[in-house]
Amino acid sequence: MTRTDKKLEKLGFIKKVENKHGAAYTRTNDEYSYIHCLVILRKANEDHIIQSYQRRVNSNGFNNVVGLTYKETKLALKKYRQLKRKYRWE
Repeated sequence: MTRTDKKLEKLGFIKKVENKHGAAYTRTNDEYSYIHCLVILRKANEDHIIQSYQRRVNSNGFNNVVGLTYKETKLALKKYRQLKRKYRWE
């Protein structure tokens, strides 16, 4: 577990998976009763993405976007750079 993973864990994010395609984290928001997903993904066209969303779909059939704090954003970007180096993403 990297220092970045530990810092994300302190914020409540639990790593579910990490591989050459990316990393996925979840955390439970008890105040509003939903599961927050944070996903860092490699795309074949090299437009890699970071997604933050609610696990369940809303009444329109979509996942609600969940905003990230500055600290969460910085850690997600740091993790992105680590994945990029480790798995040699273009």
